[in-house]
Amino acid sequence: MDVECGIVVEIRGKVALVEASAGGGCASCSARGSCSLMGNESKRRLMIENSAGARVGDTVEFAIAPRAVVHMGLLLYAFPVAALIAGIVAGMAASTHLGLEADLTAALFGAGAFALSFGIVKALSAVLAGKKSFQPVMIRVLESPERDG
Repeated sequence: MDVECGIVVEIRGKVALVEASAGGGCASCSARGSCSLMGNESKRRLMIENSAGARVGDTVEFAIAPRAVVHMGLLLYAFPVAALIAGIVAGMAASTHLGLEADLTAALFGAGAFALSFGIVKALSAVLAGKKSFQPVMIRVLESPERDG
Protein backbone atom coordinates (compact mmCIF):
# COMPACT_ATOMS: atom_id res chain seq x y z
CA MET A 1 0.00 0.00 0.00
CA ASP A 2 1.12 3.50 -0.80
CA VAL A 3 1.22 5.52 2.40
CA GLU A 4 0.44 9.23 2.16
CA CYS A 5 -0.01 12.11 4.58
CA GLY A 6 -2.69 14.74 4.93
CA ILE A 7 -4.17 17.26 7.33
CA VAL A 8 -7.57 16.79 8.93
CA VAL A 9 -9.70 19.80 8.01
CA GLU A 10 -13.05 18.62 9.38
CA ILE A 11 -14.55 15.88 11.52
CA ARG A 12 -18.02 14.59 10.61
CA GLY A 13 -19.04 12.01 13.19
CA LYS A 14 -16.74 9.01 12.75
CA VAL A 15 -15.29 10.31 9.49
CA ALA A 16 -12.45 12.77 8.93
CA LEU A 17 -12.17 15.03 5.91
CA VAL A 18 -8.47 14.92 5.07
CA GLU A 19 -6.76 17.32 2.69
CA ALA A 20 -3.71 15.76 1.06
CA SER A 21 -1.21 16.81 -1.55
CA ALA A 22 -1.25 14.90 -4.80
CA GLY A 23 0.39 11.59 -3.97
CA GLY A 24 3.41 9.96 -5.57
CA GLY A 25 1.19 8.27 -8.12
CA CYS A 26 -0.44 11.60 -8.99
CA ALA A 27 2.90 13.31 -9.56
CA SER A 28 3.83 10.95 -12.39
CA CYS A 29 0.33 10.75 -13.91
CA SER A 30 -0.13 12.45 -17.27
CA ALA A 31 -3.68 13.50 -16.28
CA ARG A 32 -2.66 15.22 -13.04
CA GLY A 33 -3.65 18.67 -14.32
CA SER A 34 -7.08 17.61 -15.53
CA CYS A 35 -8.02 14.92 -13.03
CA SER A 36 -11.46 15.39 -11.51
CA LEU A 37 -10.03 14.51 -8.11
CA MET A 38 -7.65 17.43 -8.23
CA GLY A 39 -9.04 19.97 -10.68
CA ASN A 40 -6.52 22.77 -11.05
CA GLU A 41 -5.35 22.33 -7.47
CA SER A 42 -2.46 20.32 -6.13
CA LYS A 43 -4.59 19.11 -3.21
CA ARG A 44 -7.39 16.58 -2.92
CA ARG A 45 -9.93 15.91 -0.18
CA LEU A 46 -10.74 12.44 1.05
CA MET A 47 -13.32 11.15 3.49
CA ILE A 48 -11.55 8.64 5.75
CA GLU A 49 -12.89 6.71 8.73
CA ASN A 50 -11.30 8.33 11.78
CA SER A 51 -9.91 5.09 13.22
CA ALA A 52 -6.87 6.85 14.71
CA GLY A 53 -8.88 9.40 16.72
CA ALA A 54 -7.55 12.39 14.80
CA ARG A 55 -8.75 15.94 15.43
CA VAL A 56 -8.95 18.99 13.17
CA GLY A 57 -5.44 20.22 12.38
CA ASP A 58 -3.77 16.84 12.92
CA THR A 59 -1.41 15.47 10.30
CA VAL A 60 -2.37 11.88 9.60
CA GLU A 61 -0.94 8.99 7.66
CA PHE A 62 -3.32 7.06 5.40
CA ALA A 63 -3.14 4.41 2.71
CA ILE A 64 -5.12 3.52 -0.39
CA ALA A 65 -4.88 -0.04 -1.70
CA PRO A 66 -3.04 -0.24 -5.04
CA ARG A 67 -5.81 -2.56 -6.30
CA ALA A 68 -8.34 0.22 -5.76
CA VAL A 69 -6.21 2.75 -7.63
CA VAL A 70 -5.79 0.38 -10.60
CA HIS A 71 -9.48 -0.52 -10.74
CA MET A 72 -10.61 3.09 -10.54
CA GLY A 73 -8.05 4.11 -13.19
CA LEU A 74 -9.34 1.43 -15.54
CA LEU A 75 -12.91 2.44 -14.87
CA LEU A 76 -12.28 6.15 -15.37
CA TYR A 77 -10.02 5.96 -18.41
CA ALA A 78 -10.14 2.59 -20.19
CA PHE A 79 -13.88 1.92 -19.96
CA PRO A 80 -15.01 5.08 -21.83
CA VAL A 81 -12.47 4.41 -24.59
CA ALA A 82 -13.62 0.78 -24.88
CA ALA A 83 -17.23 1.98 -25.03
CA LEU A 84 -16.35 4.45 -27.79
CA ILE A 85 -14.66 1.74 -29.85
CA ALA A 86 -17.51 -0.72 -29.25
CA GLY A 87 -20.02 1.94 -30.31
CA ILE A 88 -18.11 2.63 -33.51
CA VAL A 89 -17.95 -1.09 -34.37
CA ALA A 90 -21.66 -1.52 -33.58
CA GLY A 91 -22.50 1.52 -35.69
CA MET A 92 -20.56 0.15 -38.64
CA ALA A 93 -22.37 -3.18 -38.35
CA ALA A 94 -25.79 -1.55 -37.93
CA SER A 95 -25.40 0.86 -40.83
CA THR A 96 -26.39 -1.72 -43.45
CA HIS A 97 -29.52 -2.72 -41.49
CA LEU A 98 -30.51 0.90 -40.92
CA GLY A 99 -29.79 1.98 -44.48
CA LEU A 100 -27.56 4.85 -43.35
CA GLU A 101 -24.05 5.89 -44.31
CA ALA A 102 -21.49 3.76 -42.39
CA ASP A 103 -19.33 6.67 -41.20
CA LEU A 104 -22.28 8.67 -39.90
CA THR A 105 -23.78 5.67 -38.11
CA ALA A 106 -20.41 4.74 -36.61
CA ALA A 107 -19.92 8.32 -35.37
CA LEU A 108 -23.40 8.48 -33.84
CA PHE A 109 -23.15 5.08 -32.15
CA GLY A 110 -19.62 5.83 -30.95
CA ALA A 111 -20.62 9.20 -29.48
CA GLY A 112 -23.70 7.66 -27.88
CA ALA A 113 -21.75 4.80 -26.31
CA PHE A 114 -19.08 7.22 -25.10
CA ALA A 115 -21.68 9.49 -23.48
CA LEU A 116 -23.49 6.52 -21.95
CA SER A 117 -20.21 5.27 -20.49
CA PHE A 118 -19.99 8.35 -18.23
CA GLY A 119 -23.30 7.48 -16.60
CA ILE A 120 -22.10 3.92 -16.11
CA VAL A 121 -18.79 5.15 -14.68
CA LYS A 122 -20.64 7.40 -12.23
CA ALA A 123 -22.89 4.54 -11.08
CA LEU A 124 -20.04 2.04 -10.75
CA SER A 125 -17.87 4.60 -8.95
CA ALA A 126 -20.59 5.09 -6.35
CA VAL A 127 -20.88 1.32 -5.85
CA LEU A 128 -17.11 0.82 -5.59
CA ALA A 129 -16.69 3.81 -3.26
CA GLY A 130 -19.02 2.08 -0.81
CA LYS A 131 -16.84 -1.03 -0.68
CA LYS A 132 -14.42 -1.20 2.24
CA SER A 133 -11.52 -2.37 0.04
CA PHE A 134 -11.77 0.80 -2.08
CA GLN A 135 -11.73 3.26 0.82
CA PRO A 136 -8.60 4.92 2.18
CA VAL A 137 -7.52 3.73 5.62
CA MET A 138 -6.20 6.05 8.34
CA ILE A 139 -3.08 4.53 9.84
CA ARG A 140 -2.02 6.94 12.58
CA VAL A 141 -1.75 10.55 13.72
CA LEU A 142 1.73 11.89 12.93
CA GLU A 143 1.49 15.41 14.37
CA SER A 144 -1.12 17.11 16.47
CA PRO A 145 -0.78 20.83 17.19
CA GLU A 146 -2.96 20.56 20.33
CA ARG A 147 -1.35 17.39 21.65
CA ASP A 148 2.27 18.27 20.80
CA GLY A 149 2.33 21.90 21.76
